Amino acid sequence: MAITALPLDCWLKERLKNWVQLSGHEGTIVPATDQTLWKQRSGTDCNEARAYEKLMNDAVSPLVPRFYKEIEYKGESFIEIEDLTSHFTNPAIMDVKLGTRTFLEAEVMNPVLRKDLYQKMIKLDPSEPTEEEHANCAVTKLRYMQFRERESSTASLGFRIEAAKFPSPTSSGVGKLQKNFQKVKTRDQVMEVLWKFLGPKAPTVRDQLLKRLRDMRAKVAQSEFFRCHEVIGSSLLFMFDNHHASVWMIDFAKSLPVETGRNLDHRSPWSIGNHEDGYLTGLDNLIE
Repeated sequence: MAITALPLDCWLKERLKNWVQLSGHEGTIVPATDQTLWKQRSGTDCNEARAYEKLMNDAVSPLVPRFYKEIEYKGESFIEIEDLTSHFTNPAIMDVKLGTRTFLEAEVMNPVLRKDLYQKMIKLDPSEPTEEEHANCAVTKLRYMQFRERESSTASLGFRIEAAKFPSPTSSGVGKLQKNFQKVKTRDQVMEVLWKFLGPKAPTVRDQLLKRLRDMRAKVAQSEFFRCHEVIGSSLLFMFDNHHASVWMIDFAKSLPVETGRNLDHRSPWSIGNHEDGYLTGLDNLIE
């Protein structure tokens, strides 16, 4: 829908030929100009726009895409943000979801049994549902999310690889796009994918990314935004080409402020009501 809403100038038609959306629903993130993109907003939810507004004046501002404005276009709502791919030429790209918890606390309290999540569960592991869940052919979102986090490296390492476009074998070619990392769980499995992603220049690319990640960890520790927000479902976007490599913090639609007076450390184990998300646990393990 977003693609058909935008004016298809010649440059945009050309960019759309090579446009890659690693995660999220297809067509919800599209190029808007040669330096920006539009990200579709769900309903009347303005939370991500408010989060970006705060982040623009936060210690981590150099590490997030620049936020420009909110847009209403033909009945649809968007935010316009910096297109990070514009800094690269045919880059390799990886989306890594951070945190030991990938669901909001509000979703924990929802007891509704969902058949769609049961189907997703048995697709990953037919033996996982209990007899009662098999009988109902449905599970709660909490049950599914905790299962999903155990199935991937989220529960054990505090991050999981969502999707990747691997380096192209030639400078003009297109790298392989892969999204099926649900079973990448152990440290060795994660290392194997990361080294494959880093490609033939792995040591050099790794050093550039590590410098950026360590700077990120230091800035998160100084961040007023992170001190008073639980950051759920946020990702790190890794990119590199033949000339340079970098990583940014993206996706803040589920970053919610906590009650006044509560400070989060983003490393403590989660329990209902403490809002801890394990963001820094994941970042620590990713750096390691």
